[in-house]
Amino acid sequence: MQASPLSALTDLIDRAERADPALDAALAALAPSVGEHIAQLRTALVPLARAQAALVQANIDIDLVADELRRYQKYAMPGKPSLQIVQLRKQQASVKQAALLARQAFAQATHAFLRESGLTAPARRTPTDFTTLWLGKVSAQVAAG
Repeated sequence: MQASPLSALTDLIDRAERADPALDAALAALAPSVGEHIAQLRTALVPLARAQAALVQANIDIDLVADELRRYQKYAMPGKPSLQIVQLRKQQASVKQAALLARQAFAQATHAFLRESGLTAPARRTPTDFTTLWLGKVSAQVAAG
C-alpha cells in the first residue's frame, strides 16, 4: 500500500473543502459512475483524506523514532540500558500504538467513504488499497491540471 505524500493530501483536503472546480473535474473523470453526485463524493472524500494523512504522519513518526533509537543503541554499552534508550523505547511504543489507531481509523474511513460515495472496490483488492490508490490518482490528476 503506497500512500500519497502528506503535502498532496493536505492540498486535496483544502481543495475539497473549498469546492475547487479542478477537483470536481478530476472526480468526474475518475468516477464517471457517480454522475451528478460530485458534491456528495467531494464531501465523503474529506474524512478519508484526513484519515490517510494521519496514517502517513504516524508512519513518518515511527520511522523517526526508530532511526533515533537505532542511533543511540548503536553505541550503547552492554548491560542495563540508559535512561535515554528507555525513554526512546517508550516513545516508540506510543508511536506504534498511535499508528495502529490511525490504521484502524483509515479502515473505518475507507468503508464509510465507499458506502457514501457509491464507488465499489474491485473484487481482488482490499478497500484500503483501492482508496489509497484512488486518492493518489485524484491527487495526481488535480496536480497535473
